Amino acid sequence: MKTLFTVITLCISFAGFCQLTDAQLKRLEYQVDSAASLLHERLISNSESLLTTEFTVDTFKVEKLKQKKMAMDTSMAERIAAINEAEIQYTILMDKYYSVLLNRFDDEGKKAIVAAQKKWLKYRDDEIAMTEKLYDEQHKGDLKSKEIGKAVENLELTKERVVEIYKHILANPKKG
Repeated sequence: MKTLFTVITLCISFAGFCQLTDAQLKRLEYQVDSAASLLHERLISNSESLLTTEFTVDTFKVEKLKQKKMAMDTSMAERIAAINEAEIQYTILMDKYYSVLLNRFDDEGKKAIVAAQKKWLKYRDDEIAMTEKLYDEQHKGDLKSKEIGKAVENLELTKERVVEIYKHILANPKKG
């Protein structure tokens, strides 16, 4: 019983050691927000459009926070968590810019865009399933490579879609 208690205590201690504290996360978020504010000011002073400025700052924040988290804690669990959190943030951005794109079209155009987005979501789900199978087969004994590789591929898939939607917005100026 004493051995079991010791093992559990060690596991809990190790898990706490590998994770960033709330204070560390807040400091990273503050650093990223500060840098994003400076970037925003510089883009505005360079006469960038509001849309381009907003998109650039949004994606900067996601990438910079991921970068800082991964640099601060190199444990496998934290690296995977940082990548997965970035993927979630890109999903939020995808929804944001998808709404902007929808507002640029009439009802018929909106129907086409909704249909295309549904197809893309199915494609994404199929790609994730395929990635799971490929990594499970190719990296049977290497859990670290497998989990990080899958997370990176899922992140890149969503990130590419956000950029694609942004390009569609640029190609379709706002109507009246």
